[in-house]
Amino acid sequence: MNRLPGKTAIITGAAGGMGAAEARLFAEQGATVVLTDVQDELGHKVAAEIAASGGVAVYRRLNVSDESEWEETVGWVEAQYGRLDVVVNNAGIFSGRMGRLSDYTEQDWD
Repeated sequence: MNRLPGKTAIITGAAGGMGAAEARLFAEQGATVVLTDVQDELGHKVAAEIAASGGVAVYRRLNVSDESEWEETVGWVEAQYGRLDVVVNNAGIFSGRMGRLSDYTEQDWD
C-alpha cells in the first residue's frame, strides 16, 4: 500500500538505526525521502540502497543543532522538490546522563 505518494520527507539521523528504518519505510510507502545526518558515508550508503530498491532517496548533511543548516536544508528541499510535507526529527545523541524528563533544563536540551 502506498500511503505517501507525492509527499516529500526529511528524516534526521537517517544514516543508521531507527532513522534508516524510517527512511526505508517512507520510501516503500511512496515518499521522496531526504536522509540527513552527520555520518556522511553511511548516509550516502543508505540513500543508495533505497534508490537501488526502487525508492526515491537522497542524502544531505545536516547537523540538527545548527539552525542555519536547517534553513539551508529546508530551502534546498523546497527548491529541489517544490514542497516539504513531513519532518521526522529522529537525530539525537545520548549524553550519558539519565534522569526524569523534568530534571532536564532547556540548556540540557540545547
